[in-house]
Amino acid sequence: MTLQEWKILQNIKSLGELAKKLKVADTTNPARLVHRWIKGEAFPTQKNLALIFKATNGKVTPTDFLTQ
Repeated sequence: MTLQEWKILQNIKSLGELAKKLKVADTTNPARLVHRWIKGEAFPTQKNLALIFKATNGKVTPTDFLTQ
């Protein structure tokens, strides 16, 4: 499942809200970082992949970013 699909299923309205849910705070603009992941413009770090996996209860895996 892609991060965008999970965002929709969870009824998350904004990228800022998604960044908070994922606990991505190690950047000056977490919403922009999440946007870049969703668009395939950037690949999450190992730390962020672990945060994504945990926050989504395993629904979004590191492999899902390879198939976007």
